[in-house]
Formats: sequence, structure tokens, C-alpha cells
Amino acid sequence: MVVMIASGCGTLERRQAPGETVPTQIGQPSAPPAPVAVPGPGTPPAPPAQQAPTFLSKELPKVGIILGPGGMKSYAHIGVLKELARARVPIHAVAGLEWGAVIGGLYSMQGQVNEAEWKAFKLRESDLPSASGFLSSRLKPQAITSLNEFLDTVFANSSIDRAKVEFGCPAYWTKADRFGWMAKGSYKEAMRACLPYPPLYTDAGVVASPFSVSESVTWLRSQGANLIVLVDVLSQGDATPAKLSSEDHAQSLLWSEIRREMQRAKPLVNHVITVNTSGHPITDYNGRRALMESGSKAAGDIVNKMVSQYGF
Repeated sequence: MVVMIASGCGTLERRQAPGETVPTQIGQPSAPPAPVAVPGPGTPPAPPAQQAPTFLSKELPKVGIILGPGGMKSYAHIGVLKELARARVPIHAVAGLEWGAVIGGLYSMQGQVNEAEWKAFKLRESDLPSASGFLSSRLKPQAITSLNEFLDTVFANSSIDRAKVEFGCPAYWTKADRFGWMAKGSYKEAMRACLPYPPLYTDAGVVASPFSVSESVTWLRSQGANLIVLVDVLSQGDATPAKLSSEDHAQSLLWSEIRREMQRAKPLVNHVITVNTSGHPITDYNGRRALMESGSKAAGDIVNKMVSQYGF
């Protein structure tokens, strides 16, 4: 069986009932792009992490990178991107999940990690949710509009269509029960769809899709990437703060399942960079610099291996 998805800004997928008219575009309508085949059940998975793809002797692989979810933990992605830039490993395409979409989006605009770092640190602590009461550690989620000033500052009127590096992020329209890729049009529109997720943000009809690692692999390959790298900032270290976990078991279980999805998806990619983010929950605004350094440390050996193996 072959399942078909479509790539594009707000391109959605769902089985359509007979006679039903279903909108397929968020924002301005445009002609749908060519569908991309996704392997169905029984189809052999992509090469495992330990199995390197075969390349022509004079042809460098095209690197596709998945920046996984993790709230403030996602600042570790900057450190990983720095190591890739240091080793002069070119990135062909980026898929960002949840807050990984912010880092990936900022990087993709010019393909310059220093600029992405500078802009990412314009985030203010007041832009993030805080505890709902003096005696409670439970976060009070905010509407994604609370990030409007930050998004306006760092993305302005930039369009994904003019990105130096191919970029896309997945989102899920909860009321319509549809999944889609934001890979065209306004960066700000893409972030408002791909970023919000509990416990940081409320559901305004569209939320991030942090489970979509396998879909990210498929999308990156559809963009021409043939060497896929997953950056996992969740597997080592708790996701939610201890007090929040004890007060809200549902949120804790949800993020634990996302973390397990990172593990399950690893055979689908060629390399995995696992960043130890222990001691830094998804709400750790003040730990962003330390997280970035952890990303650099985690990426060093794997990046050097890639350079030696593929000749970057």
C-alpha cells in the first residue's frame, strides 16, 4: 500500500467523504504540488543509522537534518549547527519539530548559524508561560499570539520561498483532524502552526506535530536529501519539570511518548546526534546557553565521523 502526502504551506491530508468539499490550503490558495509517495506497511525502512548510503566518488551527499522538539531544550540545536558549520558540512534541507522549527527556520533563512543564534536569543522570558499561582508550579499556557512580537522581530516579512536552505515543519489541525507541511509562504505563519504545543501553548485549532519524525524523513528525501541526520534533545534528561510532572501526569506522559518516538524513529535515519539535556526541562529559559554548549559537545564526534566517511 502507498500513502500519498503533499508538500507545501498548509497542505493537508485526510480521506475525503463522497461529495465532501475539503479546503487544502491555509492562506492564499495555490495549485497543489506533486504528491510524494510514502512507504506503507510492509515496505522496508530507510537505511539504518549504522548503514551509510553509497555515493559517487566525486559527489557529496545532500544532508537533510531533523531538529527535534523540546521547548527550550531546542536551543541545543544551535550548538549542533555550529559544529556542522565548523566542519564545513553543507545542509541541503531542514525539518523542524515544535521549537526545533524556530531554530531550523532561523537557520534556513540565510544558512548562517551565527545569525540564527543572534535572533534566537532575542526571545524574552516574558514571552513564555509562567506558573499559574504562587503556590503552584503548574504552567499557565499562553496563546501563540504571545510570541507575535518575537516572531515579528526575528522573521519580519521573510518568506520560506526565498530561504537559502530548504525548510519545512509539520502541523496538525485539531478541529479538522488534518496533518500538513508548512514549507512555503510566510515564516511567521509557519511558526504559528508548527510551534504551539502543551504545556507551553493553548490549542487554537492548529498545533505542532512533534511525533512526525518518519514524516520528516520522507519530506527531506522528497527535497533531494539522501543523508538524514536526526538531532534528539529529549532522550537524555526529563522533558517536563519535576513539579509539573507530579501535578499534571497527562502532560508528563505526553512528552514521554514523544521521547519514545525519537527512539523508535532512529532506524529510519543515517545518523543520530543525541544531546544530553539532563537538568534542563523544556521550560528552562535561563539554561539556553548551557544547552547550546551541550549541543556542540554532543555533535563533535559524529560530525567528524561524517567528514571522514563522506569527504566533506
